[in-house]
Amino acid sequence: MKARKSALLAGTPLLLVPIAMLAAVLQVNPIFVFIVAFVALIPLAHLLAESTEILAIRTGPRIGGLLNATFGTLTEFIVMYALLRAGHTDLLKASIVGSILISLLLTLGAAILFGGIRHGMQRFDQQSVGMATTTMILAVVGLMVPTFFSAITQRQEDRIYDPGFQTEAVDKISQAVALILFLLYVLTVVYQLRAPEGEELTQKPSAIRDPEQPGWSLRGAIGILIAATLAIAVLGEIISQFVGPFGSSLGVTYLFVGVVILPVAGAVSELLVCVRMARHNQVNLAMSIPMNGALQVSLFVAPLLVFLSALGPTPLTLSFGVSEVISLAIAVALAAYMAIDGVTSWLEGAQLLALWGMLALWFYFFQPWPHPVH
Repeated sequence: MKARKSALLAGTPLLLVPIAMLAAVLQVNPIFVFIVAFVALIPLAHLLAESTEILAIRTGPRIGGLLNATFGTLTEFIVMYALLRAGHTDLLKASIVGSILISLLLTLGAAILFGGIRHGMQRFDQQSVGMATTTMILAVVGLMVPTFFSAITQRQEDRIYDPGFQTEAVDKISQAVALILFLLYVLTVVYQLRAPEGEELTQKPSAIRDPEQPGWSLRGAIGILIAATLAIAVLGEIISQFVGPFGSSLGVTYLFVGVVILPVAGAVSELLVCVRMARHNQVNLAMSIPMNGALQVSLFVAPLLVFLSALGPTPLTLSFGVSEVISLAIAVALAAYMAIDGVTSWLEGAQLLALWGMLALWFYFFQPWPHPVH
């Protein structure tokens, strides 16, 4: 009965996909098209995560951990790749930053807040979380290196800093840094799969069965995974076509759309799971999921997009705007500082949420849409 109900719920969000497609073909109001496609992404991302978890549980902890690492940010990657193909590189870079911020601040903050409200002080594995934050610091430094290189180069040429500035040297250093980050990601996955119990960089979600997961069969989980992936790909294309008119119609900045709005679709499911885990006092898992998500975006998704862009006419660089770099540095520094003592409280969760709110306001007022061409 539960499996039948889950299958019914699995098909419900797919109904929004043809609605979004029809609205896109008819060229109706861009705000309506974008909202329908965006809202449809949220339950699809949830189905994608649940089907991956079912596969991870049925294939064992080691292969399951690899599946989680591979498909954990598939929604974000599909949408970002659609933005790359559409030429929205500034928006794509903002989405990379936004995915990291929403994991480290909004998702982690909500989990700590609601877990602390229910249980008071909560303790977590200081060693594993500390290693995750160290890796996150290295990842963010890697994203900053091309930015600093581009800024110094432009300064030497008496230019006003432009994150879209592109030379052969900037392209090469971005590709080299992307390769280093990707190798670090591979080493991180290998460490997770081979580390003894209790020494993982982040606790494997596949090792714990969520009692609220649907009872899908293996074949059903694979089918839902494929269907959700195809539907997300279609919606990603629609979003990439209508994100510009959407931002122009609302008068919001491209940074706000990329950093705050777009990452929400892939993060809602993760946020709900982390809050539920924290309220069940599974704080290690509640903290490892968002940190793992941030690591996957910075070490896997961003480098992979750089590699794919090299096949096209204009390579993607890892040169970000000043506001994006500063926000990443602040977020990672605060998350690392909170992981020092191995104890969390609801107030620390509220502090993370407050920082995310302030950064969202910063990006809302920072720059008008569209991004000016220099």
